[in-house]
Parts: sequence; C-alpha cells; structure tokens
Amino acid sequence: MPEVRLKDFRRGLSEEEWRRFYRAFRDPEIARLNGHRPLRLPLWLFRRLVETELARGDRVAFGILDEKGEWIGAVELYDIQEGTATLGILISDKSRWGKGYGSRAVRQALDFAFGELGLSRVELRTFRWNARARRAFEKAGFRLVGFAPAPGGEEDAVMAITREAWAEEAHKMGA
Repeated sequence: MPEVRLKDFRRGLSEEEWRRFYRAFRDPEIARLNGHRPLRLPLWLFRRLVETELARGDRVAFGILDEKGEWIGAVELYDIQEGTATLGILISDKSRWGKGYGSRAVRQALDFAFGELGLSRVELRTFRWNARARRAFEKAGFRLVGFAPAPGGEEDAVMAITREAWAEEAHKMGA
C-alpha cells in the first residue's frame, strides 16, 4: 500500500502545488469525472476562488503528497455542519490511479473528520457508472446509501460512513 501525507491548505501551498492543482481542473478527463467542463479561468483567479471558499469556514482541504512529497491530488471535507460533511477527492496524477493512493488519502481524511472534527457521518457522491471510484470508497469503509439525480441527466451513487463504522474499520486494520 502506498504512503501518502495530507498537507493542510491552511499551511499554504507552493507555486508548483498550485499549478498542479490548477492543471487537474483543466484536464478534460478529470473534469468529466467531476461532472464539470474543463476550467478556463486563469490560475490567479482559480487560486483566489479556492482561497475564498476555504475562508468560509465550512470546509477543510488537503493536498495529497506521495512518498517523495510530490503533489498528486487533493481531498476535502465540505458542507461541514451539524456533525456531517461531504468528502471530495481528486487524484490529479493519472499514473497513480488504481494504485491505492486515493483509498489511503480518504482514510486519512476520515481520521481527521471523525477525530479532529468530531463528525458523526461523512458522505459523498460519485457517478453511478464510476465503478473504480466506488470500489475505492468501499475499501475505505463507505457503503452505498442509494442513488440520486446528478447534473446532465446522470445519476450519482450516494455513499456514506458513520463514526461507528469508521472505528470498526480502523480496528479491523489494526489502527
């Protein structure tokens, strides 16, 4: 299993990390997986928008760094309220897809959500057809809750994990 480290956006990102994060949103394949069109904003405006979103206080974001400290993506908890949050993840380095980096980052984000933030439930949405993402989330302990309409006539798989299920999953893994 690969090692990853989460870097809190509040600690600041290097210029190279901002560029890598930005490039991911400009990539057509990644944009499609996120249900959006490729980003056309300039980097400076993208950065300002991300910083403004984070300043609202209802989200925390982390860069995902590999074993060498290289930026490979980002994970965030957003819409944090009343003990719940929504999780989003983006592995922007496609050479890392399907190799366990995402699952590892999700587990660390859940440790933060249930530990540091004291949340009781974390949920997420991914396209119903995105079997790779659904398997990765299941490996991290998420379970399918149901399906819901998504933009563009798509359908989302809604998945969730509770604090109790996370604690049980961590116990099984020897954490």
